[in-house]
Amino acid sequence: MTDKWDCSMLWLIPMPDGRPGEFFSWKELTSSATASRLGMDNTPSNEQKVNLKALCSMVLDPLRRHLGKPVRVTSGFRTEALNKAIKGSKTSAHRYGLAADIKVTGLDAHALMEAVMLTDIPFDQAIAYAPGRGGHLHIGLSTAHNRKQTLWAPKGGGYEKYDFSK
Repeated sequence: MTDKWDCSMLWLIPMPDGRPGEFFSWKELTSSATASRLGMDNTPSNEQKVNLKALCSMVLDPLRRHLGKPVRVTSGFRTEALNKAIKGSKTSAHRYGLAADIKVTGLDAHALMEAVMLTDIPFDQAIAYAPGRGGHLHIGLSTAHNRKQTLWAPKGGGYEKYDFSK
Protein backbone atom coordinates (compact mmCIF):
# COMPACT_ATOMS: atom_id res chain seq x y z
CA MET A 1 0.00 0.00 0.00
CA THR A 2 1.42 3.34 -0.92
CA ASP A 3 0.77 6.73 0.59
CA LYS A 4 -2.01 8.44 -1.39
CA TRP A 5 -2.77 11.28 1.01
CA ASP A 6 -2.94 14.81 -0.34
CA CYS A 7 0.09 16.33 1.37
CA SER A 8 -1.46 19.80 1.19
CA MET A 9 -4.09 18.81 3.75
CA LEU A 10 -4.14 20.86 6.92
CA TRP A 11 -3.71 17.85 9.22
CA LEU A 12 -0.11 17.59 8.05
CA ILE A 13 0.70 20.78 9.93
CA PRO A 14 2.76 19.46 12.83
CA MET A 15 1.55 19.67 16.40
CA PRO A 16 3.57 22.25 18.34
CA ASP A 17 5.17 19.50 20.45
CA GLY A 18 5.82 17.10 17.53
CA ARG A 19 3.06 14.69 18.52
CA PRO A 20 1.03 12.91 15.81
CA GLY A 21 -2.25 14.21 17.17
CA GLU A 22 -3.86 16.58 19.60
CA PHE A 23 -4.50 13.86 22.19
CA PHE A 24 -2.07 11.10 21.14
CA SER A 25 1.69 10.54 21.37
CA TRP A 26 4.02 8.52 19.18
CA LYS A 27 4.61 6.20 22.15
CA GLU A 28 0.88 5.44 22.47
CA LEU A 29 0.63 4.61 18.79
CA THR A 30 3.74 2.42 18.58
CA SER A 31 4.15 0.76 22.01
CA SER A 32 3.94 -3.01 22.08
CA ALA A 33 4.57 -5.36 24.99
CA THR A 34 5.28 -8.14 22.49
CA ALA A 35 7.84 -6.04 20.60
CA SER A 36 9.55 -5.14 23.91
CA ARG A 37 9.55 -8.75 25.12
CA LEU A 38 11.00 -10.01 21.82
CA GLY A 39 13.43 -7.10 21.39
CA MET A 40 11.74 -6.01 18.15
CA ASP A 41 11.98 -2.51 16.69
CA ASN A 42 8.47 -1.15 16.07
CA THR A 43 9.47 2.19 14.55
CA PRO A 44 7.28 3.43 11.69
CA SER A 45 8.74 4.73 8.43
CA ASN A 46 8.09 8.32 7.34
CA GLU A 47 5.19 7.14 5.16
CA GLN A 48 3.70 5.20 8.08
CA LYS A 49 4.11 8.29 10.29
CA VAL A 50 2.10 10.34 7.77
CA ASN A 51 -0.62 7.68 7.96
CA LEU A 52 -0.56 7.71 11.77
CA LYS A 53 -0.97 11.50 11.74
CA ALA A 54 -3.97 11.10 9.41
CA LEU A 55 -5.44 8.43 11.70
CA CYS A 56 -5.12 10.81 14.65
CA SER A 57 -6.44 13.92 12.96
CA MET A 58 -9.26 12.25 11.03
CA VAL A 59 -10.38 9.52 13.46
CA LEU A 60 -8.86 9.38 16.94
CA ASP A 61 -8.76 13.10 17.85
CA PRO A 62 -12.33 13.77 16.59
CA LEU A 63 -13.59 10.69 18.46
CA ARG A 64 -11.88 11.88 21.66
CA ARG A 65 -13.49 15.32 21.26
CA HIS A 66 -16.91 13.75 20.57
CA LEU A 67 -16.76 11.47 23.62
CA GLY A 68 -15.25 14.06 25.94
CA LYS A 69 -13.12 11.39 27.58
CA PRO A 70 -9.78 9.67 26.92
CA VAL A 71 -9.47 7.08 24.15
CA ARG A 72 -6.85 4.45 24.97
CA VAL A 73 -4.96 2.82 22.09
CA THR A 74 -4.40 -0.84 22.95
CA SER A 75 -2.72 -1.62 19.64
CA GLY A 76 -1.62 0.87 17.02
CA PHE A 77 1.18 0.65 14.48
CA ARG A 78 2.79 -2.76 13.89
CA THR A 79 5.76 -3.58 11.70
CA GLU A 80 5.36 -6.62 9.43
CA ALA A 81 7.53 -8.63 11.85
CA LEU A 82 5.48 -7.62 14.89
CA ASN A 83 2.21 -8.29 13.08
CA LYS A 84 3.48 -11.78 12.23
CA ALA A 85 4.68 -12.35 15.82
CA ILE A 86 1.23 -11.61 17.25
CA LYS A 87 -0.44 -13.61 14.46
CA GLY A 88 -2.22 -10.52 13.13
CA SER A 89 -4.13 -10.49 9.87
CA LYS A 90 -1.94 -10.63 6.77
CA THR A 91 -3.96 -7.69 5.41
CA SER A 92 -3.88 -5.67 8.66
CA ALA A 93 -4.09 -1.89 8.26
CA HIS A 94 -2.04 -1.65 11.48
CA ARG A 95 1.03 -2.44 9.31
CA TYR A 96 0.57 0.83 7.44
CA GLY A 97 -0.25 3.04 10.42
CA LEU A 98 -3.88 3.16 9.30
CA ALA A 99 -5.60 1.38 12.22
CA ALA A 100 -5.86 1.32 15.97
CA ASP A 101 -7.55 -0.91 18.51
CA ILE A 102 -9.13 1.31 21.14
CA LYS A 103 -10.94 1.22 24.48
CA VAL A 104 -12.73 3.92 26.44
CA THR A 105 -13.43 3.59 30.15
CA GLY A 106 -17.15 3.11 30.75
CA LEU A 107 -17.92 2.03 27.17
CA ASP A 108 -17.94 -1.51 25.84
CA ALA A 109 -17.18 -2.24 22.19
CA HIS A 110 -20.87 -1.97 21.23
CA ALA A 111 -21.26 1.46 22.82
CA LEU A 112 -18.04 2.63 21.21
CA MET A 113 -19.19 1.40 17.77
CA GLU A 114 -22.49 3.23 18.21
CA ALA A 115 -20.66 6.41 19.28
CA VAL A 116 -18.54 6.27 16.12
CA MET A 117 -21.65 5.84 13.99
CA LEU A 118 -23.20 8.98 15.52
CA THR A 119 -20.33 11.06 14.14
CA ASP A 120 -19.14 11.94 10.66
CA ILE A 121 -15.74 10.39 11.39
CA PRO A 122 -14.44 8.68 8.24
CA PHE A 123 -13.38 5.07 8.56
CA ASP A 124 -12.79 2.11 6.31
CA GLN A 125 -13.50 -0.63 8.81
CA ALA A 126 -14.76 -0.75 12.40
CA ILE A 127 -14.83 -4.08 14.23
CA ALA A 128 -16.38 -4.43 17.69
CA TYR A 129 -14.72 -7.33 19.54
CA ALA A 130 -16.56 -9.40 22.14
CA PRO A 131 -15.14 -9.24 25.68
CA GLY A 132 -13.70 -12.74 25.23
CA ARG A 133 -11.68 -11.43 22.28
CA GLY A 134 -10.41 -8.24 23.90
CA GLY A 135 -13.55 -6.11 24.16
CA HIS A 136 -12.04 -3.34 22.02
CA LEU A 137 -12.99 -1.50 18.86
CA HIS A 138 -10.70 -1.80 15.84
CA ILE A 139 -11.00 1.27 13.63
CA GLY A 140 -9.06 1.86 10.45
CA LEU A 141 -8.73 4.13 7.45
CA SER A 142 -8.00 3.50 3.81
CA THR A 143 -5.84 5.73 1.64
CA ALA A 144 -8.25 5.04 -1.22
CA HIS A 145 -11.97 4.57 -0.47
CA ASN A 146 -13.38 4.25 3.06
CA ARG A 147 -16.01 1.49 2.94
CA LYS A 148 -17.60 2.22 6.34
CA GLN A 149 -17.64 -1.54 6.92
CA THR A 150 -18.92 -2.53 10.38
CA LEU A 151 -18.29 -5.98 11.80
CA TRP A 152 -18.81 -7.92 15.03
CA ALA A 153 -16.12 -10.34 16.25
CA PRO A 154 -17.98 -12.80 18.50
CA LYS A 155 -16.38 -14.77 21.32
CA GLY A 156 -16.38 -18.00 19.29
CA GLY A 157 -14.26 -16.53 16.48
CA GLY A 158 -14.85 -15.24 13.00
CA TYR A 159 -16.58 -12.04 11.94
CA GLU A 160 -20.20 -11.10 11.27
CA LYS A 161 -21.89 -8.04 9.82
CA TYR A 162 -22.55 -5.71 12.75
CA ASP A 163 -26.19 -5.73 13.90
CA PHE A 164 -27.16 -2.28 15.21
CA SER A 165 -30.50 -3.57 16.53
CA LYS A 166 -28.80 -5.45 19.40
